[in-house]
Amino acid sequence: MMYEIMKRRTSPPLAIVYKFFPQHWRTTNAWCLLRSVQYYLAGVVNKKFIKEFVETKSGVIALIFALAAIPLFLAAGAAIDFGRVYLIKSELGEALDKAALAVATSKTASEDELDEIFQNYFQANFPEDLGEVVGLSREQTDSTVILSATALVETAFLKIATIDTIEVFGTTTVNIQTTGLEVALVLDNTGSMQFGGPPARIDSLKIAAEDLIDILFGTQDNPDNLAVALVPFVATVNIGNDDFRRQLIRFPEPQDNLYPPTGDSEWKGCVEARESPNDVDDIFVEGDDIRGEWTPYYWENEPSFRISNFNVNNTVCINTWWNESVGPVLPREDRPGPTGRPEDDFFDFSTHPNGPGSFNTDTVPKATRGPNKACPDPIIPLTNNKATLLTAISEMEPWEGNGTMAHLGAAWGWRVLSPEAPFQEGLPYGRSDNNKAIIILTDGQNLITPSTNFLSACSQGQGSFTAVNARYDSHYTAYGYTSQNRLGFDHSEAAINAELDQRLADVCTNIKARGITIYTITFDLDDESTKTLFEECATDATKYFNSPDGETLQASFQAIGAELSNLRISN
Repeated sequence: MMYEIMKRRTSPPLAIVYKFFPQHWRTTNAWCLLRSVQYYLAGVVNKKFIKEFVETKSGVIALIFALAAIPLFLAAGAAIDFGRVYLIKSELGEALDKAALAVATSKTASEDELDEIFQNYFQANFPEDLGEVVGLSREQTDSTVILSATALVETAFLKIATIDTIEVFGTTTVNIQTTGLEVALVLDNTGSMQFGGPPARIDSLKIAAEDLIDILFGTQDNPDNLAVALVPFVATVNIGNDDFRRQLIRFPEPQDNLYPPTGDSEWKGCVEARESPNDVDDIFVEGDDIRGEWTPYYWENEPSFRISNFNVNNTVCINTWWNESVGPVLPREDRPGPTGRPEDDFFDFSTHPNGPGSFNTDTVPKATRGPNKACPDPIIPLTNNKATLLTAISEMEPWEGNGTMAHLGAAWGWRVLSPEAPFQEGLPYGRSDNNKAIIILTDGQNLITPSTNFLSACSQGQGSFTAVNARYDSHYTAYGYTSQNRLGFDHSEAAINAELDQRLADVCTNIKARGITIYTITFDLDDESTKTLFEECATDATKYFNSPDGETLQASFQAIGAELSNLRISN
């Protein structure tokens, strides 16, 4: 009998069900239940039953049946209509859930944009044939998103009871529980960033980095569970020169390096690198000669020298910031010029035989001159202050001189995320409620600016010039001069640059071993080996971004920002 009933697909009750239940509902359990009710009704009111009812001689039975049939039919019809209401309410909830997640992660959108995002996501996930949507509403705070929707459902059977439509209301709430996030922006501020464009690379970087901050912070000025650090790098890094940072420095004793009385008059905050492998590690042992305090960066005065007609040539060396008054003719070795370093003979400017002389410093980038030459702006340690970060980014400038050492930027980016000294703002490693990430950007190869052109005269002599000092065979960097052999090579540019690449690879491996996610970006860069190096440095290939121009760079930072924001949202 059931098989026969199941075949009666043209019976009036089933036709109604098919009208009001869309095709995609007909595979659900609720649909199967409702269909069974319809089949039952179809069986109850078949032709044989109606004939027997008409021919019955018992008025009492007819009366009882007539009275009982009314609530029976109404109850069955109501079950169908309310079943449809239940399913539509479920669809409303699903569409609202998806829209709420989209709204919650759109942290930089305006109110109008949030409303548009809500409507678009809702409409895309709520089929038009289910019911008429008559109301949408959004309520939102920094910690919650509440979305509501109202739809009218046309009834099939309850029209008998003058109920033509049923109002269905749905709501969803997303609690924005932010998982902790710490991010270090390790950004190339070398002299080459002044080129490219327009706009210049440094200006494109500012725009993209500010976008990232806006995405991460949204409308909040001091959000909980979010901290970002800024680490500008060249061929050294500036850790800051406040009282706390000075405790991390091993200044020369008993006499400190000498600084001009005005202008570039004190240590700015840049440091030399440790010896390998401690230059690419995060470890600090107070008082230890190898793993303890850092040596201050000090680009000494590279003295000018006289030719036979007593004219002083100040352009032979790249960083001559003291001009002598009087002095001997060649040879120079008998009376070297002052460097400002206490370990050198005649280091003191005021007592030098060729003094008193005059200081000639310049602290305004791009090209600077003085003991802090090519020392970039200081690190901004982890902070949740949006304004502080935006100001620091807007003030970034290219710093000419000394080269590019991305591995030092990466190492200090790691150190600012670390819970251990020298920077201790970071939360402990391994916490399930906190994520750590580093973004490393460069526009060039790792290198030390070599002794070419006029620099060769400074270290080797040229024409009628006599060498000032053989150690000035390169620009000064966090590893001193290349003649000091602190990178394992003294005059081989290719070998030195390859060593710098290897140290970047080493520090990236060390960082990833601590569970920190690395994003890397190459900007307006043609060198394929450097692109490969940075891709391999990233946590995986999806976290490497090659950005040939400013527009692509901005898109790269936006993609990273969106991914990092999603790490913070749970509901």
